[in-house]
Amino acid sequence: MKKKNGIIGKKMIVRANVAGVHAGVVESFDAATQTVTLTGAYRLWRIYTRDKSGSISDVAANGLKPNGGHSIGAKLASVTVVNPNGLELAEMTNEAYASIQEWKN
Repeated sequence: MKKKNGIIGKKMIVRANVAGVHAGVVESFDAATQTVTLTGAYRLWRIYTRDKSGSISDVAANGLKPNGGHSIGAKLASVTVVNPNGLELAEMTNEAYASIQEWKN
């Protein structure tokens, strides 16, 4: 798959129409097929932001709201998301990714 915009190896939140929202490290990305593979991946079922926006952008920038009552899936070695209608890819800070890794359901 093609390297695109230097996102390979970066911590990202991926939001897809059907596959939901995932966080992990980009292993591969193909813009033509809207396919992204993440390693160290978590599905974000229910998350709360530090501000009132509820946006993925806030989680990517600032991490999860402390004591937020989040629901996060088990860590997977990898997940591949194919979303032909377009993906949202939000780069995460190291601290934001750590907040997801450290969350205990």
